[in-house]
Amino acid sequence: MKRWVVRGAGWLTTTLFAVGMSGCGDNPEAPELPELEVVAASGSGQFGVVGQELAEPFHAVVRRVDTGAPRKDMSVEWTIEQGSGATWVGASVVTTDSTGSAFARLRLGPTAGTYRVRARVVEQERASASFEAVAVQPPRLLGLSPSTVSVGDTLRIEGTGFSPVAEQDVALFSGIRGRVVAASTSELRVEVPSCLPTRAVTVTVQLGVVRTGGMSLDVRGSLPPELRPLGEDEVVADPAGLRCERLPGGPGAQYLVTVVSASTIGAARHDYSLAALVSTGLSGAPGMRRAPPGAPIGGPPRGVTVSVNFGERFERDLRLREKRLAPFESEGRAERAARAPRLAPVEVPAVGDRRTFKVLNASGGFDDVTAVARYVGSHAALFIDESAPAGGFTTGDLAAFDERFDDVIYPVDTGVFGEPSDLDGNERIVILFTPAVNRLTPRGSAGFVGGFFFGLDLLPDREGSNAGEIFYSLVPDPEGRFGDARVKSQLLSVTPAILAHEFMHMIHFNQRVLKLGAAGTEALWLSEGLAQMAEELVGEEYERRGKPQSASLFRAGNRTRARRFLKAPSAVSLIVTFGKGTLEERGAGWLFLMYLRGLGGGNDVLTRLTRTTRTGVDNVVSVIGTPWEPLVSDWATALYLDGLGIPTRNALDIGGIDLRATFTGSDGAYPLAPPTVGLTDFTRTGALWSSSATHFIVVPPASGSVALRLGGSSGAASSPTAALRMDVVRIR
Repeated sequence: MKRWVVRGAGWLTTTLFAVGMSGCGDNPEAPELPELEVVAASGSGQFGVVGQELAEPFHAVVRRVDTGAPRKDMSVEWTIEQGSGATWVGASVVTTDSTGSAFARLRLGPTAGTYRVRARVVEQERASASFEAVAVQPPRLLGLSPSTVSVGDTLRIEGTGFSPVAEQDVALFSGIRGRVVAASTSELRVEVPSCLPTRAVTVTVQLGVVRTGGMSLDVRGSLPPELRPLGEDEVVADPAGLRCERLPGGPGAQYLVTVVSASTIGAARHDYSLAALVSTGLSGAPGMRRAPPGAPIGGPPRGVTVSVNFGERFERDLRLREKRLAPFESEGRAERAARAPRLAPVEVPAVGDRRTFKVLNASGGFDDVTAVARYVGSHAALFIDESAPAGGFTTGDLAAFDERFDDVIYPVDTGVFGEPSDLDGNERIVILFTPAVNRLTPRGSAGFVGGFFFGLDLLPDREGSNAGEIFYSLVPDPEGRFGDARVKSQLLSVTPAILAHEFMHMIHFNQRVLKLGAAGTEALWLSEGLAQMAEELVGEEYERRGKPQSASLFRAGNRTRARRFLKAPSAVSLIVTFGKGTLEERGAGWLFLMYLRGLGGGNDVLTRLTRTTRTGVDNVVSVIGTPWEPLVSDWATALYLDGLGIPTRNALDIGGIDLRATFTGSDGAYPLAPPTVGLTDFTRTGALWSSSATHFIVVPPASGSVALRLGGSSGAASSPTAALRMDVVRIR
């Protein structure tokens, strides 16, 4: 099902796909459980002190193998397979949440060494994943030799509790990692990083987040590099965190630094640490100043709110019920076609025709609604519920809706995305205006359901199906008889974009499920992005026709959502496969689809993304022909650079729109406003959702430089599943 949720100046759609509802039919049997997999999202590879609780929980995600969709309400059993004396902090059997996530906290045993645990789905035991943690005694520093070094030299570090595996020891020079070339439990030999400036640094050693105290070391550094050309960028992708960028200063020199998690595990968050070391006397080497985190674990950045409302909670609960009752998940096109009933053609509706429809209600069942055809056009038949309040849409209002649909929406959507089905043979899309939609939203809710398309209607053998192509929309209700008051002027404003958006969803269902036999719908984020592109395409057509006011009706929602996203992109995962359905998420999806269209050759990209059985990230990578990691990294960088007026690679531009011209306010401020850092040492720590980014403006001292290094939690190496990347671009 597709629902529209309207909030303020923007509206929101979410994807719900169903072939059955609880209470719809005679005790339908749940489908066989699809093949599942367990992904180790985060927490594996941690180091911790013997006998103590690990700093981070283990995080497993249960999802379908075929679509990658997360699976809720699965029982995950955590077992300790290696390591004596370890215990669970809390339950060892947990139930996955709406993101498919299951968490477990481990207290290490009294013995140093490797501990292995496994997360296994109780209902499907072959679905499991292994996690590791290493228990250590706290390491200590005893001495550094020599006391003064040059970059490239080998420093001898004496101490206790080091790992004899060189890759596990993290030696930091005021946050910049040096390569350990030899290791024993009492001595490390470390190559001094080549990017360090001349100055005193603090040397520490850590195993994961377990670190020593610090010792001071004088470094004779290298000369800073030449000032790079304006717009030139350098991408650093190094899970070990050994690469370091040296950014030279100069008159007015500034750099954009974009920190990205390009992970494709939608429910996961990934720690990052961005450390900078300046080359002037303003350093704080012995005790580095820690800047406020960019995105704390467990929520968006401080001071940032996201738009969670009634419609999103309703969608979450309903989607889970629908997924459990989707009996054709494992069927292909041939099987569905064989058992589908043969429908007799339905005559083209005529004005005055009466018809009874089944309309979804707030309890998950269906209401019988009798409606009359009030206007019939070339591609649409507009019905009004007989119980709608008087004084609602006039014949002129309906004619205006139909003109937009017939003249622009239908040819634009079908021209790009493909043809809709015509199961009932009436050659029309039914648009049903009914108070049943008004009743879906409880009074006083922050948002409201504005309309929806329900895929069940295109599965005629299912209980509750209307066996034809139908949109459902609410009616004017100024006195609030069926919910909160809805005035006609508001609905006249939002309904046209709803029609464009929902028509694309109807086409998508036909192209993907009915014609190609896909086992399910597209990933939520990509499905909604494509439908929002339908709004954009119609707006562009009106712009070409010299009708800017009409264009604005279809573009306003996307721009409202995108503006909200640009204010705090680090709070949003681009690829959330099951989320709250916030305005910010929709803003991210639309901007990404705009980017893909500009990058991949125009509207043909949208066509190819629609007509396939591939899903989500796999679909995008196949169509664009670029791996996901550089694709999402370049997009995140382009969000700031687009419209800035500096020469960049083509991939750092968002085609079809000038973001700064579009979103810069009357006060001259662009919504994406990164913090400025760089005149003193700093460390920025936080966590990023998979496929999200955070941005910084780094301003080196005019006569100095900044050495910059990206690492994982507390400066340690990052997890390979995090796919951390850093893109550095000179912008002044």
